[in-house]
Amino acid sequence: MRVLNKRGFSVLEAVASVFIISLVFTTAFTVIVAMRNRTIATEEKRYAVEIGSLIRDEIVQNYTYLSISTWILDGEKTVDYLNCRDLDNPISCSLFEFEANQKVYDNEIEVIFLAPTPDSISYKVIHFQIIIEYYKGLTITLEGIIYE
Repeated sequence: MRVLNKRGFSVLEAVASVFIISLVFTTAFTVIVAMRNRTIATEEKRYAVEIGSLIRDEIVQNYTYLSISTWILDGEKTVDYLNCRDLDNPISCSLFEFEANQKVYDNEIEVIFLAPTPDSISYKVIHFQIIIEYYKGLTITLEGIIYE
Protein backbone atom coordinates (compact mmCIF):
# COMPACT_ATOMS: atom_id res chain seq x y z
CA MET A 1 0.00 0.00 0.00
CA ARG A 2 1.22 3.49 -0.85
CA VAL A 3 1.14 6.37 1.68
CA LEU A 4 -0.03 9.70 0.27
CA ASN A 5 1.09 13.19 1.34
CA LYS A 6 4.41 11.94 2.64
CA ARG A 7 6.04 15.35 2.29
CA GLY A 8 3.11 17.71 2.98
CA PHE A 9 0.37 18.40 5.48
CA SER A 10 -2.80 16.43 5.65
CA VAL A 11 -6.10 18.30 5.64
CA LEU A 12 -6.60 17.50 9.32
CA GLU A 13 -3.22 18.98 10.23
CA ALA A 14 -3.96 22.13 8.24
CA VAL A 15 -7.35 22.59 9.91
CA ALA A 16 -5.85 22.01 13.36
CA SER A 17 -3.06 24.54 12.77
CA VAL A 18 -5.53 27.17 11.50
CA PHE A 19 -7.70 26.56 14.58
CA ILE A 20 -4.74 26.93 16.97
CA ILE A 21 -3.51 30.10 15.25
CA SER A 22 -7.00 31.65 15.31
CA LEU A 23 -7.35 30.73 18.99
CA VAL A 24 -4.05 32.47 19.80
CA PHE A 25 -5.04 35.61 17.87
CA THR A 26 -8.50 35.71 19.46
CA THR A 27 -7.02 35.41 22.94
CA ALA A 28 -4.42 38.09 22.24
CA PHE A 29 -7.07 40.44 20.84
CA THR A 30 -9.31 39.90 23.87
CA VAL A 31 -6.44 40.63 26.26
CA ILE A 32 -5.47 43.79 24.35
CA VAL A 33 -9.06 45.11 24.36
CA ALA A 34 -9.46 44.36 28.08
CA MET A 35 -6.19 46.15 28.89
CA ARG A 36 -7.24 49.14 26.80
CA ASN A 37 -10.62 49.36 28.55
CA ARG A 38 -8.97 49.07 31.96
CA THR A 39 -6.52 51.85 31.10
CA ILE A 40 -9.32 54.14 29.92
CA ALA A 41 -11.37 53.35 33.04
CA THR A 42 -8.41 54.14 35.30
CA GLU A 43 -7.84 57.48 33.59
CA GLU A 44 -11.55 58.35 33.77
CA LYS A 45 -11.59 57.39 37.45
CA ARG A 46 -8.76 59.81 38.12
CA TYR A 47 -10.74 62.60 36.45
CA ALA A 48 -13.87 61.63 38.40
CA VAL A 49 -11.96 61.83 41.69
CA GLU A 50 -10.73 65.31 40.72
CA ILE A 51 -14.26 66.46 39.88
CA GLY A 52 -15.69 64.88 43.04
CA SER A 53 -13.08 66.58 45.20
CA LEU A 54 -13.85 69.95 43.61
CA ILE A 55 -17.58 69.45 44.21
CA ARG A 56 -17.01 68.36 47.81
CA ASP A 57 -14.80 71.39 48.48
CA GLU A 58 -17.33 73.74 46.92
CA ILE A 59 -20.19 72.30 49.00
CA VAL A 60 -18.18 72.58 52.22
CA GLN A 61 -17.09 76.16 51.46
CA ASN A 62 -20.35 77.59 50.08
CA TYR A 63 -23.10 75.97 52.16
CA THR A 64 -23.75 76.22 55.86
CA TYR A 65 -25.01 73.65 58.30
CA LEU A 66 -28.12 75.73 58.95
CA SER A 67 -29.13 76.14 55.29
CA ILE A 68 -28.82 72.43 54.52
CA SER A 69 -30.14 71.05 57.83
CA THR A 70 -33.51 72.78 57.45
CA TRP A 71 -33.77 71.42 53.92
CA ILE A 72 -33.09 67.77 54.88
CA LEU A 73 -35.19 67.63 58.05
CA ASP A 74 -37.75 65.35 56.41
CA GLY A 75 -35.17 62.85 55.12
CA GLU A 76 -32.49 62.10 52.59
CA LYS A 77 -32.26 64.42 49.57
CA THR A 78 -30.72 63.62 46.21
CA VAL A 79 -29.58 66.37 43.86
CA ASP A 80 -28.57 65.87 40.26
CA TYR A 81 -28.39 67.98 37.12
CA LEU A 82 -32.09 67.46 36.37
CA ASN A 83 -33.54 68.50 39.74
CA CYS A 84 -31.01 71.14 40.84
CA ARG A 85 -33.34 73.91 39.65
CA ASP A 86 -36.19 72.94 42.00
CA LEU A 87 -37.46 75.82 44.10
CA ASP A 88 -36.88 74.24 47.50
CA ASN A 89 -33.37 73.11 46.58
CA PRO A 90 -30.59 75.29 48.06
CA ILE A 91 -27.88 73.60 45.94
CA SER A 92 -26.65 75.50 42.88
CA CYS A 93 -26.54 73.88 39.46
CA SER A 94 -22.98 75.13 39.03
CA LEU A 95 -21.84 72.03 40.94
CA PHE A 96 -22.69 69.95 37.90
CA GLU A 97 -20.80 72.05 35.36
CA PHE A 98 -17.25 70.94 36.09
CA GLU A 99 -15.23 69.71 33.14
CA ALA A 100 -12.26 67.36 32.92
CA ASN A 101 -10.52 66.04 29.83
CA GLN A 102 -12.97 67.97 27.62
CA LYS A 103 -15.91 66.10 29.14
CA VAL A 104 -18.64 67.75 31.20
CA TYR A 105 -19.78 65.45 34.00
CA ASP A 106 -23.25 66.96 34.40
CA ASN A 107 -25.49 63.90 33.99
CA GLU A 108 -23.03 61.54 35.67
CA ILE A 109 -23.01 63.32 39.05
CA GLU A 110 -25.40 62.75 41.93
CA VAL A 111 -25.10 64.41 45.34
CA ILE A 112 -26.94 62.72 48.20
CA PHE A 113 -27.47 64.50 51.50
CA LEU A 114 -28.06 61.75 54.03
CA ALA A 115 -30.97 61.88 56.43
CA PRO A 116 -30.12 63.32 59.83
CA THR A 117 -29.48 60.87 62.63
CA PRO A 118 -29.67 61.66 66.36
CA ASP A 119 -25.86 61.77 66.50
CA SER A 120 -25.53 64.04 63.47
CA ILE A 121 -28.13 66.39 64.92
CA SER A 122 -26.45 66.52 68.33
CA TYR A 123 -23.00 67.11 66.81
CA LYS A 124 -24.45 69.46 64.14
CA VAL A 125 -22.98 67.54 61.22
CA ILE A 126 -24.44 66.83 57.78
CA HIS A 127 -23.09 63.86 55.86
CA PHE A 128 -23.25 63.83 52.08
CA GLN A 129 -22.08 61.58 49.27
CA ILE A 130 -21.03 62.43 45.74
CA ILE A 131 -21.55 59.58 43.30
CA ILE A 132 -19.98 59.88 39.85
CA GLU A 133 -20.38 57.41 37.01
CA TYR A 134 -17.06 57.58 35.24
CA TYR A 135 -16.94 54.70 32.73
CA LYS A 136 -19.56 52.26 31.42
CA GLY A 137 -21.53 51.92 34.64
CA LEU A 138 -18.54 52.11 36.99
CA THR A 139 -19.09 54.57 39.82
CA ILE A 140 -17.03 56.20 42.50
CA THR A 141 -18.40 57.58 45.78
CA LEU A 142 -16.80 60.42 47.70
CA GLU A 143 -18.07 61.43 51.12
CA GLY A 144 -18.05 64.77 52.84
CA ILE A 145 -19.43 66.58 55.87
CA ILE A 146 -20.72 70.03 56.62
CA TYR A 147 -20.48 71.07 60.24
CA GLU A 148 -21.29 74.12 62.25
